[in-house]
Amino acid sequence: MTPCASVAELVYAYALGAYPVRVGGSNPPRGTSIHIDVLHDRSSECYDEVMMNYRFGTIFGILVLPVLLLLFAQPIAASSPQAYQDYLYQFDLYRQKQSAFSVAKGEYEKFHSLTSQTTALSTTTAMLAQRNNLLRAYLLLLNEKINENPGLNELQKAELHGTVNTEIKFFDGHTMRIASIGSLEDATIVSRELETHNKILQTVMRQTITGISFGTLASLSRQFDMGFSQAQALVNASKAIFTPQKQATIDRWLQQIQNVRKLYQQKVDDIGSMNTKLSERSVDGLDDGFRNLKKDIAQAKIYLQDGNRFIGELIEALRYQN
Repeated sequence: MTPCASVAELVYAYALGAYPVRVGGSNPPRGTSIHIDVLHDRSSECYDEVMMNYRFGTIFGILVLPVLLLLFAQPIAASSPQAYQDYLYQFDLYRQKQSAFSVAKGEYEKFHSLTSQTTALSTTTAMLAQRNNLLRAYLLLLNEKINENPGLNELQKAELHGTVNTEIKFFDGHTMRIASIGSLEDATIVSRELETHNKILQTVMRQTITGISFGTLASLSRQFDMGFSQAQALVNASKAIFTPQKQATIDRWLQQIQNVRKLYQQKVDDIGSMNTKLSERSVDGLDDGFRNLKKDIAQAKIYLQDGNRFIGELIEALRYQN
């Protein structure tokens, strides 16, 4: 197994003020900073953690957006590398648009001239449009990960695609709204539409990521079940030559393996229930719920790994017939 690669972390922050009219010399509205974390690949055996997690302030608290993509790693030979590169490209563009927006905002707050107002409006609409492009690119990346997951059946893929595509359509429509912005007041209204939609988007992303991880676990569990069936067949074929003591040991091992499989299934059932209930949580509560889901997914995987190790021990023991 390839050891987990070190996690590259990018953290930076902007202070975003607000363009609305304010008293000269007063501070920008609260909740107007942007904080972006990017965690990437911990190796093919680890979670390829690229989870998007953001919250919005008042716009001009135009937004607070930690971008932290979290996807579950799969052997990939299809479209997701290209989709991921596109996401990174859109992310770089967003940083550029955000930087220009921040500069224009400062100029407008300082001078309140028609020229600075015009520049502020153009950079604001450009930043809002690119924010949508960034989030849309992430959703497209999720779609590719769904396509490539070997553990998901066609119905499961269709369900996951359906929720993701609904969000993509939202951004397509919202981007058209941005194109119609004619004033800074319009920009505030249009940006708040995304703020209002935030909880739905947050929930869909987390539930989709969990759905992808279900596919990964399903693929691993099928391998587990095949290995157990093969071991069981070997046991049945060799029963006549086992000593009573060895038969008792093998029976005990088989039971332990079955118990691990039951623990795995219980954990998967719990994950499914928790994932469904994510939509009942507040935006702030989504992170806690998702952290618990990740822990349970990791534990489910450990159960399968333990079971496969036990199966290997059992098969090795069957080589000796005394």
